[in-house]
Amino acid sequence: MDVGERWEWTQARYRDGMFSHEIGSERQRLTLLESLLDAHTRARFEALGLKPGHQVLEVGGGGGSVARWLAEQGAEVTVTDLDTTFLEELAEQGVRVLRHDMYTEEFPPGSFDFIHARYVLIHLPDPDKAVARLAEWLKPGGVLLVEEPASFPVMDSPHPAYRTIMRAFRTHLERSVGSDTFWARTLPVPLEKAGLTDIGLDARLHVVRGGDEESQWWRLNLEQSREAIISAGLATAPDFDAAYRELASPDFYDLSLAVCTAWGRGAE
Repeated sequence: MDVGERWEWTQARYRDGMFSHEIGSERQRLTLLESLLDAHTRARFEALGLKPGHQVLEVGGGGGSVARWLAEQGAEVTVTDLDTTFLEELAEQGVRVLRHDMYTEEFPPGSFDFIHARYVLIHLPDPDKAVARLAEWLKPGGVLLVEEPASFPVMDSPHPAYRTIMRAFRTHLERSVGSDTFWARTLPVPLEKAGLTDIGLDARLHVVRGGDEESQWWRLNLEQSREAIISAGLATAPDFDAAYRELASPDFYDLSLAVCTAWGRGAE
């Protein structure tokens, strides 16, 4: 393995695990995540100068909402994922849909005006290496836009059931997928190391209220990993039930994840 890689990469570790498209609730989970993140993503693209005709790479397209919006703006979009089940319909809108592993497979240098990755890089063995690879595919002056979550706001929650189950979920994510739930805190330094310029960063804290879309998204995350977390001894069934009661209560307010968004331009 290369220096910096924490474990050996296999597609199956992410594609076939707790976020598998074969799980019945996965499309709903992705749709909820899109509802929470898309407005900020679109605003950032617009602020960075997205124009019709731009060549855009959407890495890890998930449910496809960002790629769809980009195509509606007149961009020429390539969207990739390890599993393109939820993306195939985008071909009807002129989107190029590719089953592609950005960690091991290539694009020609200088291919894209924009490259966007959201909630993708933390799941790879060496996110810094992934950033460097993406930067190589930018045209001169092209923009790399990265959005990644950090788990620190939920680790010391004052709500005991929520705190317990969030800590268990984070540990399970790190063990089963290999995710680095702290890497986003290093942004934007990896973009600087990759040689990008005009670096920018914003960070925001998401709030979760009982019964809202954020709480529903968390409920699906937890349900999809519940059996494995209990089997690993990280939490108990009563722990899950108590957390679900908190997440459903209209009196429940807390912090969810922090989202760090970083961007930079390729050298002219």
